[in-house]
Amino acid sequence: MNPAKQDIRPVLAFVALWAAEEALTALVFGRMGLVQIVWTRFLLHLLLLLALFGWRDAASLWRTRRPGRQLARAATMVGMPLCWQMGMQRGLSPATLMSVFWLAPLLILALATLCLKERASRRLWLATALACGGVFVLTGPHAVERPLLLVFPLGMALCFSLYMVLTRALRDEPARTNLFYTGLGVCLLLAPLLPARWVPPSAFDLAVLAGVATLGLGALAALERMTASAPVSRSAPLVYLQIPFALGIGWSLEQYDPSLRMVGGLLLVLLLVGYAFRLGPRSVTRLAADTGFGGLR
Repeated sequence: MNPAKQDIRPVLAFVALWAAEEALTALVFGRMGLVQIVWTRFLLHLLLLLALFGWRDAASLWRTRRPGRQLARAATMVGMPLCWQMGMQRGLSPATLMSVFWLAPLLILALATLCLKERASRRLWLATALACGGVFVLTGPHAVERPLLLVFPLGMALCFSLYMVLTRALRDEPARTNLFYTGLGVCLLLAPLLPARWVPPSAFDLAVLAGVATLGLGALAALERMTASAPVSRSAPLVYLQIPFALGIGWSLEQYDPSLRMVGGLLLVLLLVGYAFRLGPRSVTRLAADTGFGGLR
């Protein structure tokens, strides 16, 4: 691959698998609690890793020089579903939660500047901001009676952004180790929150959750490669490509019909993401001086 050009394949794999994983999760959501779903998914995630790599060199999964940073990154994976659940319990609609969540690419740009000393060009910032506006066009206006509740989707966006930045910071660790600690940290942190009334999963539920775990592991593996191969500032606006995959799955399953507003917003997002990708690697440079926050490397 030409080093001057970003490889789009890990990005497409990540967003496509992410969208498919969410669609599959919807089949069991409501039958059991979100905490139980997430905990079971990551327990299966760990079992898959052990099956794939444990028989050859199990110690390679947990051998790390940065256990604290590994667990901190896993904590962000716990924060996302917890913020979602708390927002839903307080009356926020899924559309509102996801609309605000899609501020995440802008937060990734900011955190990459502060923590990784990357500096995105003004054109990349502008394209990302306008794509975020396209998401709000796509999802339509939202009425929020208590604006303070928006702290929950903002928390989701912040957790996702931190996960991306920390993954970039851990790129010198083996991907299998990063994936192992993500699963281990989620299982350990969520174990005290497991519901007292555990819902015994049926054979169908277990099959769905196994599929969710497999797709999720593939998505996170693609994210590992995506963040290792290019600065996260370059990848930040490309994360919006998850939206057309998610909408395409929803439309194909006839969960809803596309409206003119949705199609217009989607086209705007795609045009801006394409523009951001064409800006090339020169759209991101390294800061010459310390930002005051210190590098994560």
